[in-house]
Amino acid sequence: MISIIVPAYKVELFLEQCIESILAQTCQDIEVLLVDDGSPDQCGVICDSWATRDQRIRVIHQDNAGVAAARNAALNLAKGEYVGFVDPDDWIAPGMYGKMLECIEKYNADIVVCGYTYCSEAGETDEMRPYVRRPEECIDRKEAVRRMADIPPTLRHVVWNKLFRRSLVGDIRFPEDFRSSEDVFFLTDCLLKAGTVVCIHEPLYYNRVRGGSATHGGLSIHELAHSFKAHEYMYRRITETYPDLKAVSQAFYLDVMELKYNEACRRQPAERSTEENRDLQRMKKMIRSEAVKALLNGKIYWKTRISYLMSLNGWK
Repeated sequence: MISIIVPAYKVELFLEQCIESILAQTCQDIEVLLVDDGSPDQCGVICDSWATRDQRIRVIHQDNAGVAAARNAALNLAKGEYVGFVDPDDWIAPGMYGKMLECIEKYNADIVVCGYTYCSEAGETDEMRPYVRRPEECIDRKEAVRRMADIPPTLRHVVWNKLFRRSLVGDIRFPEDFRSSEDVFFLTDCLLKAGTVVCIHEPLYYNRVRGGSATHGGLSIHELAHSFKAHEYMYRRITETYPDLKAVSQAFYLDVMELKYNEACRRQPAERSTEENRDLQRMKKMIRSEAVKALLNGKIYWKTRISYLMSLNGWK
């Protein structure tokens, strides 16, 4: 059985489409754990209504504690041999979990990853960012974590397009004190325990891009600082396990830190709180510290290394 976890908060406009797509799976041996994370809209009512219509649905109601706590609450109750996650404003193809289950059993894998389609808030496919289809492939742990450090990553730092063997997950949980990049911690820990990972290069997951969401420009400076720490954790864990991946991991780490820092700096100084200014100073210090260590890293384009060097004398 597959346990499918859906945290719900302020997504009443999209939640029913999400649930319908899960219940329409060709793989029927599923349980659906809907977590109403203290949502102030009708999410809780919608979850309860669907639970009366399909006995495979279980609903958890809790005070608002964030997506990490919501997923953890469901993980603690999950009964399936496999675990999957779907974001409540997204939806999935009818054959998604059937194909993933087939692959995880065929290759005796620990994790299966599928492709995805970007969609607008209205649900229209983004034709400018098509997913490239190609044959499925079976890769080992080291190759999987290396792909997390591609620029951009070819193995995305999300859990929603993946199926995990429950015995692999064990007691791994999402950090509840983080409000950004919780997936990075969870995925890093799972991948570094995994034996085999299978990649299905078909777009079976539909990712709705909403302006102002956590992954599309809606993060506060404090949340961006959390993302810094999450990617630092990923970088340290990968390089401790695979020292020969340090150069590529460092290149990615600096790239994502600069991206997050520049995003944080777009907040006008007059609008920043004292704590936000402290967060920015800590972020700048982290970049400078790692940039010094990366000046001889041949995996980083030489012009980028020069920009890091120049930044040491005064970064915004």
